[in-house]
Amino acid sequence: MTDPTGEKFALPSTTITQRDLVFPARGANPDLLPAYAVIPEQYRKPESSGDPDALKWATFQTLWFFHGLPATLQLYARPGINPRQAFDHLRVVHGCYGSRHEHKAAAVAWLASRWFSGYDFDGAAGPDDIP
Repeated sequence: MTDPTGEKFALPSTTITQRDLVFPARGANPDLLPAYAVIPEQYRKPESSGDPDALKWATFQTLWFFHGLPATLQLYARPGINPRQAFDHLRVVHGCYGSRHEHKAAAVAWLASRWFSGYDFDGAAGPDDIP
């Protein structure tokens, strides 16, 4: 989604439907899934990037993929971001089968880093307390 300044993916999509959440095939749509080349290198290869923010969000995506997210998850939306729209957008990208796993993993980590300042799993830490 483009924000008023024209930057694509600065804002989450406002077009995600309940059907998309159940059948996330639209997650491979270029309006929802950034092209792999657009995703910054540190999100494509977070382990070797040395970027702590990229590694934090790659860890979030990996946990989500392999274990699911705990019910106690707290996401801290950045100013101007609708957290429900952002999370729904991530769910659709994360769940689609139309793209390579590496592409979706990098996209989820990068988009999450743009739309959320942090996360925790017990709700006790605020966004400034997240490493």
